[in-house]
Amino acid sequence: MSKKKRDVPEDDAQACQSYVAQLLAHQDDLRAFIHSLLPNSPVADDVLQNTNLVLWKKRNSFKEGTNFHAWAFKIARIQVQHQYDRAKRETRLVFSESLLEHVASAAKTNAPRERNLTILEGCMEKLTEKQREIVNARYTPDKSLEQHAENTGATAGSLRISLYRIRAILRQCVENTLTGKTS
Repeated sequence: MSKKKRDVPEDDAQACQSYVAQLLAHQDDLRAFIHSLLPNSPVADDVLQNTNLVLWKKRNSFKEGTNFHAWAFKIARIQVQHQYDRAKRETRLVFSESLLEHVASAAKTNAPRERNLTILEGCMEKLTEKQREIVNARYTPDKSLEQHAENTGATAGSLRISLYRIRAILRQCVENTLTGKTS
């Protein structure tokens, strides 16, 4: 069984050669344009490849004698926009290594929350046992002031008032410690 060679009209072959010549002549400009829209992006060459694929598929819609450069760049811009859209859909943020190092460094040197918790723990130690029990009853999971009131014979209202006063004592202690005042 012999394969028949497909006859391509000479005009189509010349048009195809002309198109390929224009496509090749604009490759460097297309690459530079795409890289300018996607600076330092590892996918810029993939976008160029997709642009070439679209340009090839749409070769029959290009009208000979019109501005190939403008037409190709419009398609490239659309392909870059498709890349932006794909990146948005992935919805994951990718941080540069330098940003991650900066955040890690800031976390090491700026630990005010840990410092404040340490100060608060020191201030808690200055409270009486009864005051600490009220604080623990309020802020320990699965405990409540109402339960503590039942256990101690106090009213929930009186414990809320006590808790309000204890918070004021703790706030003053923390502020004094942060400003260097002695209590």
